[in-house]
Amino acid sequence: KIDFVIQPQVSFVVMDQTTGQVKAICGGRGEKTASRTLNRASTSLRQPGSTYKILSTYLPALDTSGMTLVTQQKDEPYYYPGTKRLVRNWYRGYRGTVTIRKAIADSMNVIAVKTLEQVTPKVAYDYLLNLGFTSLVESYTDASGKIYSDISLPMALGGLTKGVSNLELTTAFASVANGGVYNKATFYTKIVDHDGNVLLENNQETRTVLKDSTAALLTSAMETVVTSGTGTSCQLDNMPVAGKTGTTTSNK
Repeated sequence: KIDFVIQPQVSFVVMDQTTGQVKAICGGRGEKTASRTLNRASTSLRQPGSTYKILSTYLPALDTSGMTLVTQQKDEPYYYPGTKRLVRNWYRGYRGTVTIRKAIADSMNVIAVKTLEQVTPKVAYDYLLNLGFTSLVESYTDASGKIYSDISLPMALGGLTKGVSNLELTTAFASVANGGVYNKATFYTKIVDHDGNVLLENNQETRTVLKDSTAALLTSAMETVVTSGTGTSCQLDNMPVAGKTGTTTSNK
């Protein structure tokens, strides 16, 4: 018999959204014992779960589809179009007609999928590419002939073929915090030799990926997540906090 204690792993990225500079990155628990070992923050792909609703669904909905935070949708029994597969909320039952702000705060699955259907997955997919995601799958056929694509409604809930990295997820959210301007994540500015000659310079990649008004609305909605929604445990006493919760495989 072998007794062992399960050691949960974690990763995090701390970024200055105004510059794209990564201030801290952690790829796992414990002391680093070798070079180029697994970094769960930058290289591991994971399902983002409901955190993705902001980026895949509500960002394009507010930016180009004419919706606002007071746009109403009905939380009700709903099947993925053309299937008998029911979209299930994480809570039991349905809550009727709600605003998009409320749907974000309470992380309502039915509303997210309904909204993405109206936006269309292709429009959302193009937004996600512009937000810097490199692991999304347009079309992939496995050895058995089964076709996979992230241009589909499960993308609303963070159901992706391969998943995303913590680093790219953080960079995308940083674009919202930065008023709609994307800055590619950078880990250095330049490298110089002992005489001060520049050997390598990191020219920042930056572009506008959404309207500043959309970024402000999303930030406001994510503040509601923390003040009265699913993220109330993330409140801080000395500053406002904006965020989005997400779980996959139950709460594991």
